[in-house]
Amino acid sequence: MDNKGFNAHQNPLAGVSNVFTNASNTDSKDAGRESQTVHMKRQIGLLGGVALIVGTMIGSGIFISPQRLLERTDSVAASLVVWVACGILALLSALSYCELGTVVPKSGGEHAYYMDTFSKMHPFFGPLPAFMFSWLTVLLLKPSSLAIISLAFGQYSLYPLLSTSNFEGCNFDKSTEYDMAKKLLAVFLAFLIAAVNIFSAKLATRVAIVFLVAKLSAMGLMIGIGIYNVSKGEWGALDLNETWDKGDASVGDIASSFYSGLWAYDGWNNLNFAMEELSNPYRNLPLAIIIGIVLVMSLYLCINLAYLTALSKTAMINSEAVAITVGDQVLGQAKWIVPVMVTLSVAGTGNGSMFSAGRISYVSGREGHMVDVMSYVHAIRLTPVVAILVNALLSIPMIFASEINDLIDLFGFVSWAIYGLALACVVILRFSKPNVDRPFRVPIIIPIIAVLTSICLVIIPIVYDPKYEYLYCLAFGTVGVVVYYVFVFKQIRPRFMDGLTKIIQKATLAAPSPYRAEEEEAPNKND
Repeated sequence: MDNKGFNAHQNPLAGVSNVFTNASNTDSKDAGRESQTVHMKRQIGLLGGVALIVGTMIGSGIFISPQRLLERTDSVAASLVVWVACGILALLSALSYCELGTVVPKSGGEHAYYMDTFSKMHPFFGPLPAFMFSWLTVLLLKPSSLAIISLAFGQYSLYPLLSTSNFEGCNFDKSTEYDMAKKLLAVFLAFLIAAVNIFSAKLATRVAIVFLVAKLSAMGLMIGIGIYNVSKGEWGALDLNETWDKGDASVGDIASSFYSGLWAYDGWNNLNFAMEELSNPYRNLPLAIIIGIVLVMSLYLCINLAYLTALSKTAMINSEAVAITVGDQVLGQAKWIVPVMVTLSVAGTGNGSMFSAGRISYVSGREGHMVDVMSYVHAIRLTPVVAILVNALLSIPMIFASEINDLIDLFGFVSWAIYGLALACVVILRFSKPNVDRPFRVPIIIPIIAVLTSICLVIIPIVYDPKYEYLYCLAFGTVGVVVYYVFVFKQIRPRFMDGLTKIIQKATLAAPSPYRAEEEEAPNKND
């Protein structure tokens, strides 16, 4: 190995040979020319911002999480309280991110926030949080998210088959063959979404519109079923004798139930990534967040109430796919409609997840915190082909080795450790950069409450309900520190990376992004 220095464009983990083009060099020379600079147009208004938040938050969670959340709280009333509490936490966190986005107006989300807050504090520990964000998000968080969504797709897409007469009464859904079929369908979806996103970003956007219609239709159908049941005087688990049952949940169960609820709300921070495209962002960003999250919280409550009007507490806990169980109870011969709409909704969520995975990998590679080839784009399609393929490939072992609820716990544990540290940046920057202009400023108690809640969400499940998933995350994080020390801090560059990068480029037709230099420019204050 050679011991060499590196910068953002030549990191020690990457080969820098360019097989196809020298565009990155010419772009670096021309980056300062105003005529060559590319700026995003501010064309997303308040309504568009609300639609973006609602569209990214609503996905597979409301069809996956209710059963597990009710099981852990062991009380109908407590489960509804947790749903509201998760929405309030998402709202407080999103408002804190608003301020963070005005203080650190850079692309990259949490990675940029960590670098701006900590990088100058210490030569070793300063950049470490940003590296750990890249390490955990690219290699663990995004693949686990795709695995959860894909498994939900496999689970729901098999139900129309199970409802046919050939499978009635044979307990196929309890068999090893069913489990394997579900996971093979999950792998199929992961690579189908990857193919769509590699082929064309425009195609992925058009597909997302179809999925959004299915998503809203499924939710509307569930709410309609609830209204129908109540009109007939059928209250199901909402009967007062059952609703206010205290249950027998432990502190660890209540804390881990938040993972299920917060999975459904995940995506609350996505509008921050579109600040450059928001018109009048300092007004529309907080308004869109408040309206969008309150709307989602209301919809989630209505859907949970609809589930509970059709099912008893025990029936809902024992249901593997609660939306389908509700459809079976009410829709009769038309019950196949529910799994079809839910399957399309879940597929749409996976499509959106793949989009963000590519962007995070790009920023991580550009900053030298991930192999540089992860930031390369397809030479013809101009899509982040390597990042997309890596995300799909890493999801496969998670699909076959885990179940949905275990992956949701893993995702919740890691994501709220990341969110908690980012929320702490709001408080730290108040003291380290007191004179920076803050067009949007939240009362400091809001990020403090969100940080303390995040700490509880990470520590309490480890203490009261320890699982292998949490230990796996801690071990994976420890390996990340070692990788950071060797390849980033000590700047040791493996000799084989140049050759490996060439092989990957040839296999995927990937080249360095020609817009790299432009994205590193300071934001235009005239926008």
